[in-house]
Amino acid sequence: MYIYLLVDNFSRYIMNWKASLRYSAEISCNNLSEAYQTYNLNTMPPCIDLITDGGSENKGALENFVTMSHDHIKKLVAQTDISFSNSMIEAVNKRLKYDYLFTRDFLDFEETEKFLRFAIDEYNNKPHGSLYGLTPKEVFEGMIPDKDMFTERINQEAKKRKIINLNQDCFRCR
Repeated sequence: MYIYLLVDNFSRYIMNWKASLRYSAEISCNNLSEAYQTYNLNTMPPCIDLITDGGSENKGALENFVTMSHDHIKKLVAQTDISFSNSMIEAVNKRLKYDYLFTRDFLDFEETEKFLRFAIDEYNNKPHGSLYGLTPKEVFEGMIPDKDMFTERINQEAKKRKIINLNQDCFRCR
């Protein structure tokens, strides 16, 4: 099974995805096209950098979509057009695999695809350490990660935990 992810680099939000038994640039193109329409990417100023790897699924139909119809999307191939990798996207891919897909066995494609819907929704709505406790969805929708955002709340909860722990009988003392 091939999983095609379109991820916002800043928020790590999975904007769109496809699963297929085929490896195809057409599927990548459809994935991008749907996100383009869903999120009104044509209104994003001034230019969107679409960072891909050099795989064949990121050529052909996908390149045609970018160059022919949407001149404000700039397709960049990681470690070719730019010096850095697309490691942020690979990290999202790894989380999906190791936290969700590799944890169970699936009967068939349909069951796997159904589970992916759940997994991606959960991933997008789960607090993320590098976003300082915000979810990818919250950041994608405009919240700005702030390392001090939850500091006071964490300190309050630590004090509560200490009081609870001090007031409990330990197992050996009974």
